[in-house]
Amino acid sequence: MSFQFRYDNQSRVVYLLLYGEATLDNRIRAARQLVAKYGHLKPLRILADVRKVSRLSMTLDEQRQYGSFVASVPELRAARIAVLNNTQLNTTAVMRKQARQGGLNFFSFLTEAEALQWLTSTADVPS
Repeated sequence: MSFQFRYDNQSRVVYLLLYGEATLDNRIRAARQLVAKYGHLKPLRILADVRKVSRLSMTLDEQRQYGSFVASVPELRAARIAVLNNTQLNTTAVMRKQARQGGLNFFSFLTEAEALQWLTSTADVPS
């Protein structure tokens, strides 16, 4: 899996595009690099687009491990995170559940417009 970051000055949102084959190692690498580059932003707003992930090569245990990992990163715990999933291949369900158990909530959206609306609003939970 490859990834790219882009910061939008106007909306103050970090765009994280993930594509290709997803593994535990490359997901952790993406999260670490995102935090290293943008972790200083307050608030940290992240739009993670995983719609171009073509294959999830992570066992259930690795998915849970990743969910626990992201929940343990202080900068991510304080972040507002929206995820755009591929409707044919949900690559975040197990990770999202594990992260939630660790105290980190991130929410999935069908469209970028809905995700951006929530990311830039004051609502705690998407409506």
